[in-house]
Amino acid sequence: MLGVAAPAQAFMFGTDGISFEKDTEVRFNFSQTHGAFTSALKVFEVNSNSLGSAVATLFQEANGSDNGSANGFLGTASNLVGSATQSFTFLAGKVYTLGLTSTYNGNNITPVYSTSSLNRNGSQQTVFGSGGNPEAVALSNAGDFSAADPFGGPISLSFEDIIGGGDNDFNDFTVTAEAVPEPFTIGGMALGAAGLAIARRRRNKQSGEIS
Repeated sequence: MLGVAAPAQAFMFGTDGISFEKDTEVRFNFSQTHGAFTSALKVFEVNSNSLGSAVATLFQEANGSDNGSANGFLGTASNLVGSATQSFTFLAGKVYTLGLTSTYNGNNITPVYSTSSLNRNGSQQTVFGSGGNPEAVALSNAGDFSAADPFGGPISLSFEDIIGGGDNDFNDFTVTAEAVPEPFTIGGMALGAAGLAIARRRRNKQSGEIS
């Protein structure tokens, strides 16, 4: 059955938060990680500008990387616990953030969030619409990537996993995100049109019999 995308809706998808006017499914695809931390990317609710509870875990690493320090501590999908593609439905009117929780040698690292106001000193820890820079090369214009449109196709989101003292390359945990369009089917429209045509023929036939 054919389908087309539903009309556009108001949304927020960036460092000020994540929120949609309608229930919206977003498909996330894991890209890669860099760094020695073992990390998980989660979805958190935000209540009155305060961090709420985690409502979903999108991706969880098994180890800090695929092969120790090789290739800048590169982690690929083979290092994930679970699938490299996950979907989450953001409920209408609610505000969310993505949170990166990490450990190193068994010790918890301060989490970072895609909503800057939830980080210490309001630090931007996520870029929207960019996969960050090569390892250890600072992304000097991170502020240019503060929001993106997930309805326009897959967009990259990438984290800097240390608040202060990091290399600011924003390539420590990278995924893509794309809103799944809410379809309304052409098939339903066609059935309605067919019904109208049948009714019209019946009326025409009745008119012919009367005359």
